[in-house]
Amino acid sequence: MHIGRLWTRWQDKRRTREDDLGRELRAHLDLETEERQAAGVPPEEARYAAQRAFGNVTQVQEEIRELWVWTWIEQLFDDARYALRSLRRNPGFSTVAVLSLALGIGGNAAMFSIVNGVLLQPLPYPQPERLMRVTDYYPKGALVAMQQDSRTMDVAGATSNLEFNLTGRGEAARLIGSSVSANLFSVLGAGAEIGNTFVAGEDQPGRDQIVILSHALWKSRFDGDPRILGHSITLDGVDRQVVGVMPPDFSYPSSEVQLWIPLHLDPSDAEDYWGKGYMPLLARLRPGATLPQAQNELRLMIPHIITLFSFPMGRDWNSDAKVVPLQQDMVGDVRPKMLALAFAVGMVLLVACANVANLLLSRTTARSKEIGLRAALGAARERLVRQFLTESVVLALIGGALGLALAFGALSVLKSTFPADTPQLARAGMDWRVLTLMTALSVLTGLAAGVAPALSASNLNLAGTIKSGGQRAAGVPGVRLRSSLIAAEVALAVILTMGAGLLIKSLWLMTQANPGFSSTQLLTVRAFPSQSFCANRTACVSLYDELLRRARGITGVAEVAATNAVPLSGETPAVPAEIEGHPLDPAAGVAPLLWAGAVTPDFFRVMHIPLLVGRVFTAADGEASAHVVMVSAATARRYWPAENPLGKHIRVVWDKQWRTVVGVVGDVQQFSLRSDTPDWMKGAVYMPYPQSVDLTERVPASMDLVVRTGADPAQVAGEIRSLVRYVNPNVPVSQVRTLKEVVSSSTSNFRSMMWLFVSFAASALILAAVGTYGVVSYSTTQRTYEMGVRVALGATKGGIIVLVLGQSLRLVLSGLAVGVTASLIVNRTLNRFLYGVTATDPLTFLTVGGFLVAMALLAGYFPARRAASINPLMALRAD
Repeated sequence: MHIGRLWTRWQDKRRTREDDLGRELRAHLDLETEERQAAGVPPEEARYAAQRAFGNVTQVQEEIRELWVWTWIEQLFDDARYALRSLRRNPGFSTVAVLSLALGIGGNAAMFSIVNGVLLQPLPYPQPERLMRVTDYYPKGALVAMQQDSRTMDVAGATSNLEFNLTGRGEAARLIGSSVSANLFSVLGAGAEIGNTFVAGEDQPGRDQIVILSHALWKSRFDGDPRILGHSITLDGVDRQVVGVMPPDFSYPSSEVQLWIPLHLDPSDAEDYWGKGYMPLLARLRPGATLPQAQNELRLMIPHIITLFSFPMGRDWNSDAKVVPLQQDMVGDVRPKMLALAFAVGMVLLVACANVANLLLSRTTARSKEIGLRAALGAARERLVRQFLTESVVLALIGGALGLALAFGALSVLKSTFPADTPQLARAGMDWRVLTLMTALSVLTGLAAGVAPALSASNLNLAGTIKSGGQRAAGVPGVRLRSSLIAAEVALAVILTMGAGLLIKSLWLMTQANPGFSSTQLLTVRAFPSQSFCANRTACVSLYDELLRRARGITGVAEVAATNAVPLSGETPAVPAEIEGHPLDPAAGVAPLLWAGAVTPDFFRVMHIPLLVGRVFTAADGEASAHVVMVSAATARRYWPAENPLGKHIRVVWDKQWRTVVGVVGDVQQFSLRSDTPDWMKGAVYMPYPQSVDLTERVPASMDLVVRTGADPAQVAGEIRSLVRYVNPNVPVSQVRTLKEVVSSSTSNFRSMMWLFVSFAASALILAAVGTYGVVSYSTTQRTYEMGVRVALGATKGGIIVLVLGQSLRLVLSGLAVGVTASLIVNRTLNRFLYGVTATDPLTFLTVGGFLVAMALLAGYFPARRAASINPLMALRAD
């Protein structure tokens, strides 16, 4: 009510000022009339003479009003009201324009929400700009050395995604945890929600049997009971006292972490202190220290740390290590994908702008008589430009409001295209920054789309426009401008469609590639005995022997085997090894890492992995027998290209005895459908489970049971769960999936990105098709008289159709030529996402080109058919 009263009072004052101005102008006119009468001019002539001398009263009043303060705001509101009335009178035009803008603005708002949350918003810690990441990986001894020697940084360490068995509290559960230095939380500046974080010294032997819980784990497993503080829970057979619970938004080093334990920093155990548990380091710059200073200090510390190792290290160990901002490091992997999607959705907005500009140009031509009359009545060019820009901005603001609704839905879709552990992804949402950007983007979009129509409207030939009544008022420049905009739309759509086509072909080639195994009717169930249980190798081997024996008796199970890493599951077991014929390089100081599969004898048969040379493992390859391995074909070619690999030897660096190669199997896409193993791995070997080791120098504890079954997977999985609980109730079971689900999951991120590109490209193509149809249709309507003359002179219907279709083809082909040229440059940025195809793939270019030609023919068909049915007499008479 208060605002209403203010508005009413302001309107009353406005009307009073208007009335005062009118009276003042009439008084001036009366005074001029009286002076002329006093000079002897008759009254009627004196009045007309005074009016001629004074000028157009309305125009003078308008010019005076423009000098008043806030008048421009009044005019803006007047223009906006007129724009709304005009849009209501043209619902078809308004709907198409608003939907086009909503599509572009909404997509950009959703994408900016992701970019803002992940790339732009600071990390949720005090002074986040001072948090750094020390690149490469370091043992515990190196961490302690840096903590003692650094003068510019407070350094902390944290391992990622360790696994623990929680027992003694109902059904055993597998939890994800992180082992951290005691100062991690203080370096980050993060405090506990209840209880305490670690304090100095709690990562030392004798004081490290403690644990901090995540908020989610505290709620789900312990019912949010604050009395858990001070009580112990059993993790991997070790009792740890709960000292704190972290807040809901704390998720370092990843969102998957459910608990934190202290690092076990024991210098007396040189093997553990210097040879195991390599981890990433983070740091906080100390007051007054700068990033360049920290970088220089790190370069000096690395050579000193090399001398501290308990075994020889190469001189180039971590020589390329850097200090980089923590946020930059955390989003490094996802940044290229995010920028590629932002670029794509930005292009959709450009297409929408061009489309709306074309619609406005056509509407401007249709309103040419109105514009001419307004100009004749005294509207200045600047006034016309402002009116048309206001209309386009109002249109864009309406589109932006609708785009806001679209953005809420699009945001959840976009979030699903990024890995779940993407830093700060959960924080991405529609906040004030996004709303501010949407408003600014809507205004800028309206101005961009409206500037060409506004300038076109202000340059109309008034005499010709009024005389013709608006018929055939579109001149050659206007036609060329609309055609150029359509060509630009098509070019942008081509770039997006080429990118989408390349991604589609990549996914198709990826799914058609032979992964090296069969995923049909395979079910995987992962069991997690604790590391303490598997410290006794015989006990662990016996457990899996018993599980496999009993699983074969389950109804519907045809075959069953076990492995420490199902292909494409994300597991990357590795061991450093020496290869016969390839002695270790003392200068390098590090042995090559091999993918290390631990498998039971039936694994290759169950997975349908072909044996190429030699034999597979048997039950005789036990713990006490001669150690043997099998290698992949690629590994055999890499190390023994011209030799028989059978009988060659491989030695895990901490073993004394060599392992003999007894077989070569086909290559398996272990890491992803793009590659057998990560770049940092130099081959793949398989070991019989009883003889296998992992980086802990023990037999792998966690194993997947791989079951071939024709029965219901859910039923079989339930029976296996019951079986594991029966054999050992302290062994958790999880990750129950069919192998087809594993394969599909390995391409989920790529597939989601592809579908987003397809969606953006389809949106751009639809907008370009609508724009092409609109230009051709409008041009055909404007050429009604010409078409009538052509028909009267003997032109056939086929000739008219060809004429109109030719115009549509010319528009699309000109845009296609520009788009193809740009694609050759722009789509090279997609190379990192492509598989089996290059950014210049000719088949993709030909397919997209053919599709665009078909679109041009379709867009021109209906206007062409309408033009061919013109009655020449009616056309000539109408003009």
